[in-house]
Amino acid sequence: MAGRVLLVGNPNVGKSSLFNILTGTRQKTGNYDGVTVEKKEGFFEGQEVIDLPGLSSLWSDGIDEKIAIEQILLADPSKDRILFVADGLKLQSNLVLFSQLADLQIPMAMLINFEDELKEKGVKVDVRKLQNKIACPVLLFNARKGHGLDELKPILREDKFATPNAFIRTQYEVVEEDQFVNQYSSVVKDYLNNPSSASPPEVMQDLESRNLKLGNFLHDIITETSTAKEDELTDRLDRILLHPIWGSLIFLLVLFLVFQALFSISAYPMDLIDQIFGALSTWANDTLRPEWLAGLIGDGLIPGIGGVVIFIPQIAILFILLGILESTGYLSRISYLSDKWLKGFGLSGTSVIPLMSGLACAIPAIMSTKRIRSEQERLAAILVTPFITCSARLPVYTILIALIFPEDAYVWIFNVKGLMLLGMYLLGTFTSLIASWVLSRFNKESATSIWIMELPRYRLPHWRNVFLETWTKTKAFVFEAGKVILVFSMILWVLAAHSPKSEAFIQEQISTAQENTTGIDEASIRLEYSYAGYMGKVIEPVIEPLGYDWKIGIALISSFAAREVFVGTISTIYSIGSEEEGTVIERLRSENIPGTNEVRFNIATCISLLLFYAFAMQCMSTLAIVKRETGTWKWPIIQFIAMMILAYVAALIAYQIAT
Repeated sequence: MAGRVLLVGNPNVGKSSLFNILTGTRQKTGNYDGVTVEKKEGFFEGQEVIDLPGLSSLWSDGIDEKIAIEQILLADPSKDRILFVADGLKLQSNLVLFSQLADLQIPMAMLINFEDELKEKGVKVDVRKLQNKIACPVLLFNARKGHGLDELKPILREDKFATPNAFIRTQYEVVEEDQFVNQYSSVVKDYLNNPSSASPPEVMQDLESRNLKLGNFLHDIITETSTAKEDELTDRLDRILLHPIWGSLIFLLVLFLVFQALFSISAYPMDLIDQIFGALSTWANDTLRPEWLAGLIGDGLIPGIGGVVIFIPQIAILFILLGILESTGYLSRISYLSDKWLKGFGLSGTSVIPLMSGLACAIPAIMSTKRIRSEQERLAAILVTPFITCSARLPVYTILIALIFPEDAYVWIFNVKGLMLLGMYLLGTFTSLIASWVLSRFNKESATSIWIMELPRYRLPHWRNVFLETWTKTKAFVFEAGKVILVFSMILWVLAAHSPKSEAFIQEQISTAQENTTGIDEASIRLEYSYAGYMGKVIEPVIEPLGYDWKIGIALISSFAAREVFVGTISTIYSIGSEEEGTVIERLRSENIPGTNEVRFNIATCISLLLFYAFAMQCMSTLAIVKRETGTWKWPIIQFIAMMILAYVAALIAYQIAT
């Protein structure tokens, strides 16, 4: 078999866990051709495995569901295979989708997941009888621990998939040249192309009888069912966690604890990484020769790499915590809880997932707005999602907050820096909601889209899945954002280390400055007359009212490529020719305004920068995605201008008040 293995199933049945077990680190994330729906693909012993988005039916018309259905319909029965994953405690509802897939007559195998929960709840499934009924392999599986993998491997290696018995396929068979031809896939394709047309012939009108048939079918297979205890536990927890008042308070408490942990746990590895790269930079400058090579590596390459590596602990911890919330089923409750009050801002529960995805990155978050069926609501979500505090802002916030507050700043037992970071995240969320409310005033639709979601059962975190997802996403940050940061760091070093002026001119400026000012920093004079210095001075008159100088201006310009480049740029700029040992934060704290003893990165300047980066569209990739999703440059241009005006005004007001 040289085709693909498609992992198919309802949402929340454990497909991603199975995918991670089969592929491990031999996987990648991309997009389907021509669309921005995420595709996860990997390899099991050379066999391509694709994890399709979860779907409930072949007659779904959600964007991501339609993509999954199209991939299924493109499957070649002669070489492609379907590995159907079912929730053992929701077998009857899951088999509705299985029956539709069976009518396509593609070789299949079924994994009944959550074997441990079946045993715990006293549910028994007669696997042999089920296998005889549907005519394809059936296995009990535990994706949490990998139990059943030894039985699954031979099916994949030896192609033991089998074409299942059809359910209502005969209603779509026609005779062509004395042969029966199945037109079922053609009917599904017609429905996908025009879902607003009449219901698919035969299918919808026979849905009730088909479900009744499945019910009778399962009655012979499931010999004992006892789900009352599990349902009682879920209902008991949901009465608290989904309560309009208590549920909201618990959600805020959970969010608060997440950001406290984010700062407290990551502080030690970040300090260690900062010290290591500071020592490496000093060693390179003192040891390597010739001088230009020492500068390139010690002031360009090492600070650039350090500007990426230092934030790995925080980003990894953030993904771990979000993974735990999702794995336990609580993240879905947050979405459900948010639906009612989001309607007041012109959004619905459908928009919650894209907005929360924005905590990681605005790009996949904007891509996921295809789930929103209302075009007006989808456009609003696309335009306001960049206000959500993404992981790219996290490095910027971290270094600025560290400059404002000392290490031992606590309010009772709470880290003040963690409180400040939580405040920045809440500011981004609040701003996105206000912006959505403003946009809803221009919304001509009478109501937001209807949101339907099946809440998963509460479970203990699947640790292997959580850590593998964290590894994949953190690696993507390092190698994707890291490449941009590193390239810009090297370019900036070249621009900052070289000047259009002659060496004689620069020496004259240094001599003049030393005569007029004691303790003048020669490196600052060289940077001022470098190519980068002239770039910063071009925009200095515009940014000076915000508390910024030409050095910060250089960082602002470079961070238009990606927000997190700001940190690498600052690290590079304040390492140029610096003989002072210590971390980047220590160097920034000691940076004075020329000719004065006033600290450059004072509280007013740092707050101004925090607000600027909270509101500004400092990400070219996001603008490109907005253009791709809206099909025009109109909206990204409007978005860019509006966000920049808001950022400038907010930073200006904050600096003038705080000064």
